[in-house]
Amino acid sequence: MIRSVVIAIVLVLAGSGCKRPSSQACEEALRNYATLMYWEKVEAELAAAPPSERDALRATKITQRDQLIDEGLVMAISQCRAARDFDGVKCMKEAHSATQARACRKPWN
Repeated sequence: MIRSVVIAIVLVLAGSGCKRPSSQACEEALRNYATLMYWEKVEAELAAAPPSERDALRATKITQRDQLIDEGLVMAISQCRAARDFDGVKCMKEAHSATQARACRKPWN
C-alpha cells in the first residue's frame, strides 16, 4: 500500500515537471529579450556619441552585452522554467523589437 502511494507521488511529480518550458526554449527567449532591450538603450548612446567613436563604442558594447547576459542567464532560465509561461517564452523568442519583447512579459503584481 505505501509502496503504491510512493510510486503514485513520484509519477505525479515527474509528470508535473514536464509542464515547463525547456531550458533551451527559455535560454533562446531570454537571450533575444535581453539583446533587444540592451540594444534599445545602446542605440541611444551610439547616436549621442561622436561619429568617429561609434565603431569602437559598438564593439565595446557587444562585449559588454554578452558578458551581462551570461552573468544572469542561469538564474533567469530557472525562473523562466518555474513560471511555466509557454506563451511568454514563445512571444519573447519571436519578438523583433524591444517594444514587442516588453509586451511579452506579464507585469509584477
